[in-house]
Amino acid sequence: MTDKESYIRWQNIRITQFGFANNLIIGLSIAQIGYIVNFIQSDNLVLNCLQKKLFWFGGGLSLVSIALGIFVVFNRLEDFRLTAKIAKNRESNIIESLETDRNKSTKLGKKSWNAFIWQTSTFIIGFLLLLIIILIELKSTIT
Repeated sequence: MTDKESYIRWQNIRITQFGFANNLIIGLSIAQIGYIVNFIQSDNLVLNCLQKKLFWFGGGLSLVSIALGIFVVFNRLEDFRLTAKIAKNRESNIIESLETDRNKSTKLGKKSWNAFIWQTSTFIIGFLLLLIIILIELKSTIT
């Protein structure tokens, strides 16, 4: 296997894993919202002021995580479309917009990675805040 083939193979794996990780965080964020909504619907549950604030902030961060994940999906689709255009133009020896398109593709890629980092961060922070609600409520049960 040549260096070029190895790079192409690993680039394909990276692209696939990035999509998988993005979808995983979206799915976990949706499940997180579903779980906490189900948790607060208990008949004998009374949330204190701190728990209510944590619920709204943590739930809001989970929604932001989902929105960022959807943004990543659309941004990556635009990047793939542009990359296909670059490849087609390169094969056809159309070089007028090649450098501009490459720069735009690079920016789209960076934007995807930054959004993914924010998506993951908002998911983790939201998870921790919602976990605090549950731990406060179950304090007497687990201690």
